[in-house]
Amino acid sequence: MIGGIAALLGIVGGAIVDPAAASAGWLVGFVFWAQILVGSLSLMMVHRLTSGDWGEIIAPATEPAAAAIPLLVLFAVPIFVAIPALYPWAQQPPTVKPDVLSLYLNRPAFVARSLVAFAGWSALALLLPRAAGERGQLLAAFGLVFHAAIISSVSIDWYLSVEAPFASSSFGASVAVSSLVAALAWAAVWMPAADDEPAVGDVGALLLATILGITYIDFMAVLVIWYGDLPREGAWFVARARFPWTALAVAAFALGSLIPTLALIQSRVRNRRRPLRAVGLTTLVGIAANDAYLIAPPKGVAALASGLLAIVGIGLIIISVIPFLARGQPQPFAWGAHDVR
Repeated sequence: MIGGIAALLGIVGGAIVDPAAASAGWLVGFVFWAQILVGSLSLMMVHRLTSGDWGEIIAPATEPAAAAIPLLVLFAVPIFVAIPALYPWAQQPPTVKPDVLSLYLNRPAFVARSLVAFAGWSALALLLPRAAGERGQLLAAFGLVFHAAIISSVSIDWYLSVEAPFASSSFGASVAVSSLVAALAWAAVWMPAADDEPAVGDVGALLLATILGITYIDFMAVLVIWYGDLPREGAWFVARARFPWTALAVAAFALGSLIPTLALIQSRVRNRRRPLRAVGLTTLVGIAANDAYLIAPPKGVAALASGLLAIVGIGLIIISVIPFLARGQPQPFAWGAHDVR
């Protein structure tokens, strides 16, 4: 907790010098951890409908992470405050059409949509572990429908509107699948399972499938923009065609897609606990690089330093609070204790 607060104080200091870069960095850290927490809830709902040993062995990692979703409300407050510094549609002159500005992209609507998302996800995270049998399955089914609808909305708000009027019809699906990848990678790092646990291979296979899914979705989006030669969307990529953004894109692809895929297609990696943990950690770094690539460029290189501080600071605070939320009393953050034994 002390380390997390110290890192966040560093962002406050940066905000005095460059408010826009500090705000963008905070958004990078926020969306990175939101993907892990919300993705963990998604995995819980999917498991409730499909069952399987894979959901049982990752539960010690995903259930506490989902229980921390209410913390996102607190971490979103700086974003709400910094909307004028972050989003061009909130500045003068605005960068979107007047009708869009009045009906959708405005500050009250932005905050309202985010609060609806937090309320729905928090309610599901609270109720799902307490709902058994058919009631739990029904709750999970309705929860997935709600999640599919709301994540399409907030992903446009949080990510895409940083550079309005750039648009992508597949972006909501991309963020939804990316959150599953993040949650599975998080579970691969923290789940307390032994190397000989049969379900470890199922977790590795699911991580491979979701990584292939997000790679396909993002590749097709880029292909459509390139093939269609769309000036407005093309300008978004041209703005990133220089250092350090090109290096960040290469890192995001290599760490978040290429290396994990090449590792997970090998059964000796996919079915063993320790190699799978390394792949999960690598994947999380790749997701963080991708989030920075999407958000930071309009605010400059300084946003990368703020983003790193935000990822570390928010993460340390979440990790320090999760044991209280999950068990009601302070306990060490040691979900991998079974590996030690």
